[in-house]
Amino acid sequence: MLTFKFKFPKAFQAAAVVLREHGGRANFIRLLKLLYITDRELLAQTGRTLTGDEAIALPKGPALKTVHNLINGRGPNDEQTEWNGAMHRAGDDVLLDRLVPTGKLTKAEERKLHEVCERFRETSTEALWEQTHTYGEWKEAYAAEEANPINWEVALADQGAGALVGEVRHIQHEAELIAATFSEPSVGRR
Repeated sequence: MLTFKFKFPKAFQAAAVVLREHGGRANFIRLLKLLYITDRELLAQTGRTLTGDEAIALPKGPALKTVHNLINGRGPNDEQTEWNGAMHRAGDDVLLDRLVPTGKLTKAEERKLHEVCERFRETSTEALWEQTHTYGEWKEAYAAEEANPINWEVALADQGAGALVGEVRHIQHEAELIAATFSEPSVGRR
């Protein structure tokens, strides 16, 4: 199963972009769906996701696990503090409290976020999560009332990009080798 490393700065800035696209306020489910769709489509286009977050199958469709936790005030301490300094949940909505710079996002990632927001601008939140119920990866992972992990490989196949799986694994393996080469040696190793 493909896994990625969560990139808080990108997820944080991406959430702020989506909220700005919605006038600084969006339903939390809508925010989760738009970020998930962006990750899903970028994976099929580039072989990587924007956020690096783990995807989970929830009753109202797929969601990004760490972003879901941050929205609900249950993220890692330092990240939660930064999140809360810029946005907060009020009832079913997430509100943007201050301008968040987007310097960690590439131009292509920002374009994709704007494109996804624009494509679903007239789609109700309920219709949006119902649409995500048609995704093969959600159908495979969902079990009543359980937050099961979504397999990104199934998401690729569902978008007609299943051939990318081998390439993505190869890129991930090379990145791991590079990281291991340049990491500090552990105690006792020279």
